[in-house]
Amino acid sequence: MDYFSLRTSLLICLLITFNVVGLCQSQGTDTLSRATFITAHSPDTVDLGRAPWFGERHSSVEGITTFRGSPFRDSPSTGTIPANPSRIRVRWTFSTGFDKSWAGGAGWTGQPAVIQWPDSTRRSMNLSPSMRDKQDFVEVVAASLDGKIYFLDLATGKPSRPPINTQHPIKGSVSVDPRGWPLLYSGQGISNDGTFAFRIFNLLDQQLIFKINGHDPFARRNWGAFDGSPLIDPVNDVLYEAGENGLLYKVRLRTKWRSSSRSLTVQPLIQKYRYERKGGSMQGVENSLAAWHDRLFFADNNGYLQCYNTSTRKTEWWLHNYDDTDATLTLQEDAGVPFLYTGNEVDLQGDKGLVHLRKINGLTGAVVWDRTYPCYSVRGAHPVNGGMLSTPAMGKNNDSDIVIFSLSRYGGLSRGLLVALRKSDGTSVWESPLPYYAWSSPLDLYDPLGNMFVFLADSHGQVMLFNGRNGELITKEKIANLFEASPVGFGNQIVIPSRPRDIFCLEIE
Repeated sequence: MDYFSLRTSLLICLLITFNVVGLCQSQGTDTLSRATFITAHSPDTVDLGRAPWFGERHSSVEGITTFRGSPFRDSPSTGTIPANPSRIRVRWTFSTGFDKSWAGGAGWTGQPAVIQWPDSTRRSMNLSPSMRDKQDFVEVVAASLDGKIYFLDLATGKPSRPPINTQHPIKGSVSVDPRGWPLLYSGQGISNDGTFAFRIFNLLDQQLIFKINGHDPFARRNWGAFDGSPLIDPVNDVLYEAGENGLLYKVRLRTKWRSSSRSLTVQPLIQKYRYERKGGSMQGVENSLAAWHDRLFFADNNGYLQCYNTSTRKTEWWLHNYDDTDATLTLQEDAGVPFLYTGNEVDLQGDKGLVHLRKINGLTGAVVWDRTYPCYSVRGAHPVNGGMLSTPAMGKNNDSDIVIFSLSRYGGLSRGLLVALRKSDGTSVWESPLPYYAWSSPLDLYDPLGNMFVFLADSHGQVMLFNGRNGELITKEKIANLFEASPVGFGNQIVIPSRPRDIFCLEIE
């Protein structure tokens, strides 16, 4: 990654490797047909519940509760924008605090969550009185590089309650509970004192109620950051998260939530999966898990994609993606088959290399199509990588046949490319060269007729709106110094943090 973005209860460890790796001699031996369990406090195997069955929609509340909005990582917006949009207007700004090393605002990936809480939850939380009693209240939850998590009223930009101070810069994206329960989940991308943790907060009083130590002797990598936004299985009350230490966590939360008595507790049980591949020591996962039914999909810093089956607790397939792959995979189901859309960055290749934009069969790992684009990277003491660092936008409704990718350092070190490819065969529908590259993910928006528009924020602080069908630039305006964080859309409103300090709420008119 770049210079800007560098960065218990009962514990049950599941050791599983797949057949291209060496055995875990220090922890026990595993094969695809046999697994060895070890426990921290008990020799008994504890049931962590049934396997999940993730679909495209898993939230019972209005809003965007996790990175890109769903287990498919394909739904960063909800509602519609006006027909024939022509303007982006700044509705409000909020300035965060300032960390002496990392400043504030938000970096990559930095997407806020936006949620309209159920009445029973809203009335139970420590919101300001005027917002606690407001039925149409919508809350923005945004993590910052200043180490705080901010809570804002979407309508006004005013704080809805005090921030949570984690004491460590956060560069990933938070998740709030998709069941509308008062739980907040946050990773930690940077450490001020050498410690790393994944944290769960009780939003009744904003207190820390559980954390996972990122420095784990079971891990094969000693970098303990958590950049990914976790997935919650609401049916089985289970959390899934991957860390930069190379571990995949399954956490049975055992949540007890009673709104009538304002009582919330968790008693987590943890299960871990680790892996190793010969010739690759960078198992760290910076992207957010994508999921379909009982399969989890993710990529690591070595550039390996894999499909992990939570029912069998085995890796079903792996595939090399040519280079470090930090961007979250997105997927779409077609005729009962999940198809993944992904791309690599230019990092391990050197100062220049090829980006492979790919469609992959999620059941088999077979590549359906592969399009290549030359990109550059800045290396050295303060590297700033190029290639694909943002998550693709999946076209829907009238434009369901295309997928939108954003490439950094294409056509020059400062430049970029926004490209629409046909989902069926990967052919180019349109391309829009960018004077400044974008790490921020493209945001697909829709008018009442189902026509797609694409919002993009770039490294020069510009916000842009494109026609999703033909790539025509509708409007562009410079409003900030730098955007790295990804946006969310709620109706005709867009919330996106910038660097070094401001969080913006924009309106599409």
